[in-house]
Amino acid sequence: MNVGAGTALIVAASAVGALIVFGLWRRLSPGAAFGSLAACGAALAAGGLLVQEDVGPASWLVALATLAVLTPVHMRLVFGKPGAGRMVAPGATAA
Repeated sequence: MNVGAGTALIVAASAVGALIVFGLWRRLSPGAAFGSLAACGAALAAGGLLVQEDVGPASWLVALATLAVLTPVHMRLVFGKPGAGRMVAPGATAA
């Protein structure tokens, strides 16, 4: 159990994830966006496990894998496809 390191890892992974989603989502390629968010999700899981007592190896395996998969999927569902968007306002014509 290492509360300081776990908390720091959670804060850092959250900050990097927020930067990716709110600042770089439309600028990154889909592979880079999903890969970086998978790493942020795994770091969030690791931080959460570091603040707990008596965490077994299975918990590490399941938590890291689950958040590494679900974090990019969640961001894709909420924010749409990463990369350059082709969104045009309703009723507007594309130039």
